[in-house]
Amino acid sequence: MDFTDKINATNSKNSFMLHNGIRLIQMEKDYARVEADLTRVNRNLYGAVHGGMFLTMGDCAAGGAARTNGMRYVTVSNSFEFFRNTKSDHLIAEGRIKSRGRTICVAEVEIHDGLGKLLCSGTFTLFCTGKLDELPDD
Repeated sequence: MDFTDKINATNSKNSFMLHNGIRLIQMEKDYARVEADLTRVNRNLYGAVHGGMFLTMGDCAAGGAARTNGMRYVTVSNSFEFFRNTKSDHLIAEGRIKSRGRTICVAEVEIHDGLGKLLCSGTFTLFCTGKLDELPDD
């Protein structure tokens, strides 16, 4: 299955991802990768990557992986562990489906810096809200 249209629609219409500088780079069955080039606005008071940026990227990767079956999902819970921060200006989050039922989907996410170091990981539980239609226009 070719996911090019879903990738392009997400990258042009998801205002939350656009606001945070997150791009959907790759989708395959039960897998998604998002990336971000960090700026000052993604960092906390001390210059480290803000934990909310990590969690946001994880949620985007999990949601992207869930949607590869053509359905819509919303996150209902997550568990997230932070291991280290980075001075790198590039982050990569990969989401993989661990379990998929009719209504509940569980995704595992890992986030690495531009040097390949594992920074954090998490588990996201998502609820299926129905068939994925075209994304709405602005």
